Amino acid sequence: MQPFERLRYLARWGSDEDGALVAESADCLAGFDDDPAGLVVACRRLLHHHPDVGALWWLCSRVLCAPEPAEAAIAAWDLLHNDNTAARIAASLPFPHDPPVAVLGWPEVTAEALSTRPDLDVIAIRRRGAADRLLAARLRRTEATVRVVSDVEAAALEPTHVLVEVSAISPAGGALVPAGATAVIDGIGSRAELWLVAPVGRLLPDRLFSAMQRALEGTRAGDTKTTTTGAFDDPPDQPHDVLEAIGLGRVARVAGPTGLVTVDALARRLDCPTAPELLHPTG
Repeated sequence: MQPFERLRYLARWGSDEDGALVAESADCLAGFDDDPAGLVVACRRLLHHHPDVGALWWLCSRVLCAPEPAEAAIAAWDLLHNDNTAARIAASLPFPHDPPVAVLGWPEVTAEALSTRPDLDVIAIRRRGAADRLLAARLRRTEATVRVVSDVEAAALEPTHVLVEVSAISPAGGALVPAGATAVIDGIGSRAELWLVAPVGRLLPDRLFSAMQRALEGTRAGDTKTTTTGAFDDPPDQPHDVLEAIGLGRVARVAGPTGLVTVDALARRLDCPTAPELLHPTG
């Protein structure tokens, strides 16, 4: 399959497995090694159709800033494939531990971590609408024992930890998390430790994080501008309104590939440059 044919397939990606999307995209972008202009178009097109996938912004920026884009794409794939975040979370949660541990939804990396800890009483907090159906679909694919509860029920159960997996996080800009996270955090209050889960690819420099926010806002507003490259000659399949921004003031720890860190230590984990081509991708 030619790179641009594969790109069209990825632009129309319909699976809920964002990790697989980013890995496939890395392999696809490696095929544009001898076509710098095509590489820019490819990255912009991917982000136009999937502006809510923070790891895609990370991938595209690393590839566009690299002197050897194919090597950068392969290196990014390796980092994603060898991500230790799930293992770090599983090892960091207390043992033994009787009170519940809560997770918002059932996101990929956090689910992998909790599935390896059958000793824990895990509660998955549902959200309404499509997000609730996504939770049910993901739970059907797991062998973990999980109780599904509402945010009100979760507060009554008094979990010791609340895990929220981010789509993207920035040292100064905050985090983009599933819609409904604020209500869950406010409902549970200060009784539980709030851990944000930021696997490989989710930590973005502030300017790139802001560009992602602008892209999401433009999509919600129905922005379907075109560029002279033709990268945006068709709109995304659906509005991306499933994320909300939160501040980092109430975050106890951020879980990532190096383990648990404080918010102040996030800047030392940055591994992504800022590609100027992505700062105003629809301009």
